[in-house]
Amino acid sequence: MNAFLITLITISFAVIGYLFGNILFGSLISKIFKRNVREVGSQNVGATNVSRVMGKPMGLLVAVLDTLKAYLAVIICWVIFRYSIYEWNNSVDLFSLVYIGGVFAVIGHCFPIIYIVKLFQTKFNLAESRSKSGGKGVATTGGVILTISPWIGLIGLGLWILIILITRYVSVSSMVTMFVCAFLIFVPHLDFIYLFQESSLFPNISASEYPTLIAKCILMLVMLCNSFIVISRHTPNIVRLINKKEKRFF
Repeated sequence: MNAFLITLITISFAVIGYLFGNILFGSLISKIFKRNVREVGSQNVGATNVSRVMGKPMGLLVAVLDTLKAYLAVIICWVIFRYSIYEWNNSVDLFSLVYIGGVFAVIGHCFPIIYIVKLFQTKFNLAESRSKSGGKGVATTGGVILTISPWIGLIGLGLWILIILITRYVSVSSMVTMFVCAFLIFVPHLDFIYLFQESSLFPNISASEYPTLIAKCILMLVMLCNSFIVISRHTPNIVRLINKKEKRFF
């Protein structure tokens, strides 16, 4: 019975994450200011295109909101986990289940419901449905990383800024940073999974036993999954980089 309930709750994590991911702040803000980012620039609803179309302050606002939605999705899953699965089984390796909400927040951001509907309406014609796709998942993935470890999040932000300053390509910086962050979980003192370590809400967990190697491997897979989604969403950018047609950020 517990196994069935754990499976059911895990599915609910995926649903929660996906629904949060469907909140496309780039599209919402552009509509408020009567600008359609889907018809201008790269036609993407992410922070980079918003900054090009509406200015960098608006782009920064969208990036912060996209980060926050993924962060909140994981936190909500964390609360549900504490008062459900944890009551039946407090195995430390099960704690990684909450990050499924983070993975699906990125999926929902990149491939929202409107994209799936359009895809079926056009009989799987990717070219026609592309205009209804979401962002590229960089800021949303950043929100997931922050729930795993604030230190990895800060290092990732610093690396992202450094690569942009060197290359002036946001796409290159985003892809490299997301991939590198996936492996920082194995660096000593960076693996501080603060949602679970020595919390009064989790009396059976201590810093000496969590995260375990299994938990670290699961978290690495979570971050790798998100990084591969981000890289796949940057396929047009990769083509433009090869053809030396990619636009520089400044």
